[in-house]
Amino acid sequence: MKVFEKLSDAQKLSLKKGVFEVSGRHMNRTALGIVDAMIQIYPTATFDELKQMLPDAINPSAPKNFKSLFRPYTDRMYGVIQPGSIRQECAAQDIDLNASHFTDASETFKSADGVEILVAKTWESKDTETGEHDLQNLINHVEKYGVRVVDYKAEKPFEKGGYSLEMINPTLFAELTSPKKNRFPAWILVVLFCIIAGISAYFLLMKK
Repeated sequence: MKVFEKLSDAQKLSLKKGVFEVSGRHMNRTALGIVDAMIQIYPTATFDELKQMLPDAINPSAPKNFKSLFRPYTDRMYGVIQPGSIRQECAAQDIDLNASHFTDASETFKSADGVEILVAKTWESKDTETGEHDLQNLINHVEKYGVRVVDYKAEKPFEKGGYSLEMINPTLFAELTSPKKNRFPAWILVVLFCIIAGISAYFLLMKK
């Protein structure tokens, strides 16, 4: 994952303290908020990179109460995020995508390479396949990326129907989203200046 690997050890250590806090009213809205926070922290991440940071194994199976493109109906993992291209797959198989994923324009995202991102809507406290708490797995996993989940607080305003984001480390957020442009090392500028000065002096002497 280039977007994460290029960070310094100090930045990775700071990430564990959190960049965003997510407060959600329901499990699926909390997951939606987590993905929102991830995309804000890593705006240059491609869809494949986001997939690597949010692997399907976190939420391997969809519930049995609706037909889907994923386990337990197929061998395909349900996952955290899926590309917008599954809209066409669902339409072709007469599957209700709204049952499995957030699809409204206000609840979808775009990766840096322009891929539409759909977030899984169902998070089981006891996964159909593994018996694990899917959302807790996600919460534990994203802490290293700077996203922390806190208890729902009624006084907080909600975005997108059921979660709020609070930036808790604006300094690190600025470093991650607005990296400094590479500059020439100072010694190169000094050498260039000396060369230009030497050439100028040479021509002046020649004229004399």
